[in-house]
Amino acid sequence: MTSQPSHLVFFAWFSLIAVSAHAQDAAVYSDGSRGEVTFPQGVRSFADEVVMFEAGEPNAGPISARPQVTVGPPDYDEARDANYLTLGCAGRLVLAFADNSLIDIPGPDLYIFEIGPQVEATGLAISEDGANWIRVGKITGGTSAVDIAPFAEPGATYRYVRLVDMKQSCKDYPGADIDAVGAIGSARTITLDSAVLFDTGKHELKAASTQALSEVAGELKLYTNVEATVSGHTDSVGSESDNRLLAHNRAQAVANFLSASPGLEDLEATTQSFGESRPIASNATPAGRQRNRRVEITVTTAERSFTDVQPTEILGIWDSSEGMLQLQTEGTEVSGEYGQNDGKIVGTFSGDTEFSGYWIQPS
Repeated sequence: MTSQPSHLVFFAWFSLIAVSAHAQDAAVYSDGSRGEVTFPQGVRSFADEVVMFEAGEPNAGPISARPQVTVGPPDYDEARDANYLTLGCAGRLVLAFADNSLIDIPGPDLYIFEIGPQVEATGLAISEDGANWIRVGKITGGTSAVDIAPFAEPGATYRYVRLVDMKQSCKDYPGADIDAVGAIGSARTITLDSAVLFDTGKHELKAASTQALSEVAGELKLYTNVEATVSGHTDSVGSESDNRLLAHNRAQAVANFLSASPGLEDLEATTQSFGESRPIASNATPAGRQRNRRVEITVTTAERSFTDVQPTEILGIWDSSEGMLQLQTEGTEVSGEYGQNDGKIVGTFSGDTEFSGYWIQPS
């Protein structure tokens, strides 16, 4: 077989319906057939914003023109055939988390809620900044959850999820049908407007910042074995080096306040400075620049796990005569799966564009 590792990404699917949800509590969602799925962060676990959507061709018309319905908890209405998005053939959707971030915990970390009579092959990628993406894999068939452990960097938090329809069912139906995207491995993210905390260009906390930071400290006290990462962000006005220094000093000021708060003397608070490098809005407008001037506090607990995981890199996905084929590296070995009946392939790349190996036919 000859081919070149592609730049496609991948995904996780299922059909789930919410049965209970509370903003501060765990919420349980039915998987529609055999069991339930629990999201420890409740409704906060789900994507909050559509960053980008490009409908594929062909698509489902009006049903492929409403990406906003994928935000928030799953709410597919079967009776009205409503509240889901059809990606269209090769359609692309990027969602962002705002009040939480995707993290690796023991077991499944991410759920993609897909509805409909077919589960179309879809690609999934995750990103910390919306610019640099990590392929996670293709999901087809009956799998409902994704464990990001083989792909995640230790300690990383991922804010963005990208879904790409992989054109497998274009002759019969125009793309995957997405209801919601939820992070079962979820870190609480608290975003504070820098204008609330600091004067323009300054890093000393204003007197008016005490109320907002005291509320954050009160929330942190509710967690057990809590760790906090305080990240400073700016707009793009000024030099990159000045912005990174300002972001660093502001993050440190917030971390110092939290660590000195009564009841948080043992808080592990680390800081990060991103300066202007991770905008969440356009710097071309005053409103966008204001959104980018922020301090983010990401809260995690001791339940995270990074042990005994073989690092995996997805090389690519191909639509072969034997079914959808995915190749990945696990250490030094190249292996893959194809079709929906456990077809296997093992081998090596003998050149940049040529793969040599053997395959086991699916049963």
